Amino acid sequence: MDGWSVARGRTAIRVLLVEDNPGDARLVKILLTEDADQPYQVTQVATLKEAVALTVTATFDVVLTDLGLPDSHGTDTVDAILRAWPDCPVVVLTGLDDRDTGTMAVQRGCQDYLVKGFNDSQLLQRTIRYAIERSASARALRESEERFRTLVEVSPDAILLCTADSVVFANVAAVNTFCASGRQELHGLQPSQLFNGANKELVLSAVGSSQHQHREGDEPTRLECTLKRLDGTCIDAEVTVAPVVHKGKPAAEVIVRDITERIIAERQYRLAAAVFETTDEAMMVTDATNHIIAVNPAFERVTGYSLHEVLGRDPHSLSSGRHEPLFYSGMWHELMESGHWHGEVWNRRKNGEVYVQRLTLSLIRDAEGVVVNHVGVFSDITDEKQEAERIRFRASYDALTSLPNRSLLHDRLLQALAKTARECGRLGVLFLDLDGFKPVNDKFGHLVGDHLLVAVAERLRGCVRESDTVARLGGDEFVIVLPDTANAVDALTVAAKVIATLSVPFELDGISARIGSSVGIAVFPGNGRTAEELLCAADHAMYTAKQAGKGRYVIAPHPADADGIVSVG
Repeated sequence: MDGWSVARGRTAIRVLLVEDNPGDARLVKILLTEDADQPYQVTQVATLKEAVALTVTATFDVVLTDLGLPDSHGTDTVDAILRAWPDCPVVVLTGLDDRDTGTMAVQRGCQDYLVKGFNDSQLLQRTIRYAIERSASARALRESEERFRTLVEVSPDAILLCTADSVVFANVAAVNTFCASGRQELHGLQPSQLFNGANKELVLSAVGSSQHQHREGDEPTRLECTLKRLDGTCIDAEVTVAPVVHKGKPAAEVIVRDITERIIAERQYRLAAAVFETTDEAMMVTDATNHIIAVNPAFERVTGYSLHEVLGRDPHSLSSGRHEPLFYSGMWHELMESGHWHGEVWNRRKNGEVYVQRLTLSLIRDAEGVVVNHVGVFSDITDEKQEAERIRFRASYDALTSLPNRSLLHDRLLQALAKTARECGRLGVLFLDLDGFKPVNDKFGHLVGDHLLVAVAERLRGCVRESDTVARLGGDEFVIVLPDTANAVDALTVAAKVIATLSVPFELDGISARIGSSVGIAVFPGNGRTAEELLCAADHAMYTAKQAGKGRYVIAPHPADADGIVSVG
């Protein structure tokens, strides 16, 4: 093997010359130097074995080979060279009277042939150049066709090639889309067998037009229709029909995309949009940075703000100021941990009015789990809360005087007793009944009597501390609970104050009413350790005060009382 090259400052064409005749080899090398527009680098070997061995260590732009070699001849040489150099153009050198062999070599895949004995450098150089160019073009075409074939086969869309009356090609996706057992089940079917629904005729018309005419620049036709699959089921499909040429005749490329999921998604989107627009609950959507990007009409009704006014704002700008920062930090912590938060929040309307809303917050994450949106759904429950408060008030407070009723008195007395017992303290209970209330009520009527009871309640409140409880049991009976009583004298002092206060005449709409009160006193723990025991003891003491002449107080007897006070009148 020898190497021989001529360089003129340009990239040399690498030539593998397979020739065992030294004279013929020398002639080829000389002709490649005469008036050459491009340099050539020639590597010569004399046998097929040497040529095949070079595939491991060298690359060439073209192979020139004689067919009659010491270790190979004729078609065997052609086939062996083509196998060894599948991507390299091959030019065959034949004998003077062996043009048929050259034709055979071209038919088997060689690019060209030259008959030995020529003495034309331009012919040799031109043959090599054309062989390289044709090989490159053929290779590019093969690669392009292979890429196209791969794209067609891996396409998720069904692709059909239709001639005038039948399907002649179907890709893998088409087999799956049409529920066919294989390509052959689709081949030969008429397009009319594959489409159904309102746009069927439009699709078939587009396919027919493509088959009868094909003009450069014709735009594809896109339609939506129902696809009738071979198993009898139907799906929604988007069909694109494009004119093509198949074997020199007009044809139609039909691309079918299953849009069933898209149609379902669009319906769901329209439904969600309708719910968003028509629901009575206010809805607000923020972006990943918690800035408002959408609100519904209910939001505008509840808050008074339009989308234009809140777009891009942080929802915190609508807060009422009633909640501490700790409240919001807890809300966000739970939201980020569980993806949801539910509770009640006080916010402020555009007109400045503070209202309470029942709020549900949710996170929307993308496929990677990153938060992309926050959604808030809320309703104005101010009226509901106020009604609940009214119900709670009616359940716990006297409707006439707004004093705690019997139920609330019992709860507060239990709490006070528990605290007093823990602290080893004292607690006083005053049970009082109005003296002379019935005559006033009978003389002036129930309305005046009700006004009198309200006035009594106000005076009683003025006789005690904020920590004390004044309750109305019903009729003209009241109870006062005095927690943190130092001794029985404290309870007696309050009782004396009550009697003195209520003895002052009441002026009610021009009517002067004079009443009094009788008070019974019980002290924890001497007169009892339970609410019932204390109330019973105070009640008995009150009746004792009544029997003693009214307008006085009596403390229930309890010999264990360290103060030694039994009664005071």
